[in-house]
Amino acid sequence: MIAVLFGAMALTGCMKEDAATINVKVMKNGKAVAGEMVYLYRADLGESFLTNKIHADKKAATDDQGVAEFKLASLDFAAVTTLSYIVETFDSKEVVNGKTAVSVNKGQTKDVTLTQR
Repeated sequence: MIAVLFGAMALTGCMKEDAATINVKVMKNGKAVAGEMVYLYRADLGESFLTNKIHADKKAATDDQGVAEFKLASLDFAAVTTLSYIVETFDSKEVVNGKTAVSVNKGQTKDVTLTQR
């Protein structure tokens, strides 16, 4: 029982160490955009998948400072040390109005800015 407990604690510690964070600041006309939904897609998906919200790996709304936070678990890094993503926002007509690319390593926090049209 104690061995199982120590094993679980060791595994949990590794997961926290390997996790990464991507912070996306959404800007429009030089101002931060609060309450905007931001979509995160794996960059290895084909272009036809990137403009469809249902294919997004994660989504998050921006806070009052215009920042959407994406937490990546260690399982996301199971076979690699670097992950690449495309980040998008959409207008009210479901057309992409902002797009940027980001790569992140295990244990890294990455800040990027997405400027909307």
